[in-house]
Amino acid sequence: MFSDKELIFTAETTPDLSMDLGSSISKIIPLIGLADAVNITDSPNCKTKLSSILVASEIKKKGLDVILQLTGRDRNRIAIESEIIGAASIDINKILCLTGDQPSENGPKAVNEFNGASLIELINILNSGKITDGTEIAATKEIYAGAADDLYTHQSKPEAVNSLISKINSGAKFVQTQYCFDIEVIKFYSDLLLNNGKNSSWKVLVGMGPLKSARQADWMRKNLWGINISDEIIDRLDKSEDPISEGEKICIELIDQIKDLPGIDGVHLMGPNCETQSANIINTFT
Repeated sequence: MFSDKELIFTAETTPDLSMDLGSSISKIIPLIGLADAVNITDSPNCKTKLSSILVASEIKKKGLDVILQLTGRDRNRIAIESEIIGAASIDINKILCLTGDQPSENGPKAVNEFNGASLIELINILNSGKITDGTEIAATKEIYAGAADDLYTHQSKPEAVNSLISKINSGAKFVQTQYCFDIEVIKFYSDLLLNNGKNSSWKVLVGMGPLKSARQADWMRKNLWGINISDEIIDRLDKSEDPISEGEKICIELIDQIKDLPGIDGVHLMGPNCETQSANIINTFT
């Protein structure tokens, strides 16, 4: 699924709201030859963006592997099955299965026929060579489902690990987590995974990101689900004369501490317009 290496690096990009396909593709150029794959987000925060599968297809042509993020929010069963089969037909075989950010009361209508867990189950069905009504799929290819997780939930809800293991048992082959900048929380998570059967058949990538400023970091922790950023990091960014470089250093220092943890296979770098910064971070470890 991923190349056999000691530490896997994935990054993230969000397509533009633009009919110029090149503008979305050009952002990932710094990651070519460095990242093991790049996630293409699926209209995050319920905001329309250029088609993620179209952007993913073009990025794949550049020689960079792709993880297509797919939410259950916007599509019914027919559309989701078609999207996954379409992705596999162009050799996009890694899909991060998400429930998706939900619209506000007066926002666009959500479908929500699937959530993150049931999307993983759907991919398991498609991997058997059939769609959900039993119709056979021609020329099938293996698809690798991924699950999202939040390290901090496991701190407050010990039973949360059961949900994660259920996703693994349903067919998830990799896990990408929400942001975590706390080494003790990551160590706890590594031990938790190992105590619940973690092995080499599924990969776990801890999420973090090159924060650009104290203001950005504070907004993110107050407004986005699952993001915990300490006052210490906010203060460090605020006091820095070069907060962009400081944001990269914070990630590099943390990766140095987690790279040998036995339950952790890699790092997922994310954040708005962070492609170049993510490449800088990855390049430090190559």
